Amino acid sequence: MEMNKTDIKKSQENDNQKRLSPKNITQIVYLCQALSFFFGITVIAGVILNYLKRDEVKGTWLESHFVWQIRTFWIGLMASFVGFILVFILIGFLILAATLVWIIYRVIRGYLLLDADKPIENPNAFI
Repeated sequence: MEMNKTDIKKSQENDNQKRLSPKNITQIVYLCQALSFFFGITVIAGVILNYLKRDEVKGTWLESHFVWQIRTFWIGLMASFVGFILVFILIGFLILAATLVWIIYRVIRGYLLLDADKPIENPNAFI
């Protein structure tokens, strides 16, 4: 059975409707970051998604969320690394606890702003 031009156009429209919106992708990344406390690998999936879809949000209010999410990943990773190294002199536990609280704060704050359709005012800020 051959498809005519109308059928092809409808098929393409259906494919476009099935794609996730940039806001949905941003929500998925926040979910990946939150789930990383239970399944560590999800944070890596989230940051990969950020980098793969970054061009799609360039110049939009969602770009600030992508910057926020990527910075949360890299700063959290570095702080966790330092914390693990310093665990042997006990200060590492404090660093790891502070990093945990910081990441939870950033994920919750980012998601709440996303849910309200608001950008992150200063995505390069530490807090």
